[in-house]
Amino acid sequence: MKSLSKLKKNIAIVLGSKGVNATGLIRSLGLSGANVVYASDYSPIQSKFLSGYLRLPDDKNKWLKAFVDYCETLEEMPAIFPCDDQAAYFLDDNYDRLKGICFFSNAKGKVRKLSDKTVMAEMAAACGVLVPEFVKIDIDKEFELPLPLPVILKPYAAVAGSKGDIRICRTKKDLEVAITKLKKSGYTQLMVQKLLESSTQHEIGLMGMSLPDGTVIIPGTINKIRSYPVGRGSTSYAKFRQGVCCADENALIDFVRSTGYVGLFDIEMMVDGDKAWFIEINFRNGQYGFTPTVSGYNLAGNWFKGIKGSQIDEIGTLKEVYYINEREDYLHTKSGLITKKEWKKQFKSAEAYGMFFKGDQMPFIRQFVKIPDRVVVFFKKIVSRFKDLFFMEEWNLAIRKVDGTPLFEEGGEDRPFTLLKNSVRYWAADPFLISHNDKDYIFFEMFDRLKRKGLIGFREINNGEMGKMKVAYESSRHLSFPFVFSHENAIYMMPESSLERNVRLLKAENFPNDWQTFKEWFPDQRFCDSVLLEHNDNVYMFTQRIEGKYNFKDLLVFKKQGEEWLPLNINPVVKDDMRARMAGAFISNNGELHRVGQDCSENYGSAITFSKVTRFTDLEYIEEPYKQIVAMNIKLCNSKKRFD
Repeated sequence: MKSLSKLKKNIAIVLGSKGVNATGLIRSLGLSGANVVYASDYSPIQSKFLSGYLRLPDDKNKWLKAFVDYCETLEEMPAIFPCDDQAAYFLDDNYDRLKGICFFSNAKGKVRKLSDKTVMAEMAAACGVLVPEFVKIDIDKEFELPLPLPVILKPYAAVAGSKGDIRICRTKKDLEVAITKLKKSGYTQLMVQKLLESSTQHEIGLMGMSLPDGTVIIPGTINKIRSYPVGRGSTSYAKFRQGVCCADENALIDFVRSTGYVGLFDIEMMVDGDKAWFIEINFRNGQYGFTPTVSGYNLAGNWFKGIKGSQIDEIGTLKEVYYINEREDYLHTKSGLITKKEWKKQFKSAEAYGMFFKGDQMPFIRQFVKIPDRVVVFFKKIVSRFKDLFFMEEWNLAIRKVDGTPLFEEGGEDRPFTLLKNSVRYWAADPFLISHNDKDYIFFEMFDRLKRKGLIGFREINNGEMGKMKVAYESSRHLSFPFVFSHENAIYMMPESSLERNVRLLKAENFPNDWQTFKEWFPDQRFCDSVLLEHNDNVYMFTQRIEGKYNFKDLLVFKKQGEEWLPLNINPVVKDDMRARMAGAFISNNGELHRVGQDCSENYGSAITFSKVTRFTDLEYIEEPYKQIVAMNIKLCNSKKRFD
């Protein structure tokens, strides 16, 4: 593998997770003559077609800078190919920053919106593509199914769930059971679609590419024979043939153009009888993306040429080939779906594989022999367990006066904070400030080391003097995140009380240490780190739901209607674990609204991200993240009791 410093021209970067998608792209691009660089935050793929490896930071917030810095060392613009959905989102989300320094697949910042299956289905239908009846439902509240049974339930976007959670419902009982299970798995919204079924029904995949000039190429169709897990998993055995099968090719081309997307794509359809019905489009190459190259048309290589302005190849006569994702498909022999003898025969007759390739066998070997990777993973687990055993987690508060540049503006972190020492018994986190009767108070989670739970504590700041930690409110269960605010001459607090299975609003009867329950919302439900916002004469709650394992990705918004809280139909308004979870109250500054979120992508609360809210209605929420601050970048001065 060449040194990155020696690679200057004709560079194609494959970005994303290791697997068949990445390996197929690397091989296709390598066969087209490109210098292929694999970019990852993990170990490189071992392939003879790989010219270099760009090690990305573990902190995904630093990826953009890594790409910008690398592209600036090159003599010509490289092209970046995403091999998974998260990589596709990363490129498109950073469209404005990356354009002009590299070529990459994008929809000018709209890929996340287009990835909603209900959105893409509406656009496909508008272009004349056959689409089964569908609707998006909110399973948090009661609803009447608008479609006749049988139906199929599925996550409304690839990042909103997994194929393993797809459910077929033929009766009302099936529907009730499916909804209950999906709720427990953390789902709040689903796509419901009319179920297509016939004795000859099967899935197909249409791989293609689109260029900025409107050119859309779909060289052939993958006829899916087996998938793993059976029925609703990823394609594991299929046949590729030239042309578009059972679908209106012109309508599909019009649909791709209508999205404004430029890049490789993979359209999934269901053939029922003699007609193909639209399922979804993936804004990246499919896992069987190397198959067209084996058949005679190199999609990735031609997009690489076309995006740089070179002449792309015309499609000649393509041969029919069988594709097999060998590791996944072999599992069918264990379930008895196919005998080992028959499977070996099909393996030998195939010409395109997930990993196996006669001219490049190391990826195939490495998927079964991963000793170096396993050693790294095992070592990380040992270190993590060691920390858990011998180092107790502890948080601290830091404070400074509001003067000079605010924290969210450029240079705001240059002025130091004063660290507030924890006591022998308590440590503190989640600070909120409020003023009352010419005094300032800081409320916070006060974790009791003896009781092993969080209380709500406060400290009084009087004429620059910092008071001692005192208990403001305690319940039988853990409390944290004390969102405190004043309203109509009264002071209220809404602490995180998810273990009590409600959202509790407290009112100060005798501020600051006498609080009584004023309202209890969302009975028998768990929400965390909730914040209220008055906006356009309405009251909204920004929060995250806890069901099963913690999910830091989805930020939900509820609107107060009388005594009810109704979810917005646009939920989740943010789906990104790098900024979704609330980190404090909203900030209003010079007529602009700013939201601060916690980065939980690597570790809980490892950084905070500031985003400017550019549009907020019941039908649309848009925010633009503009600054992130990591804890280690906060400057501190010695602990003291007075603030000058």
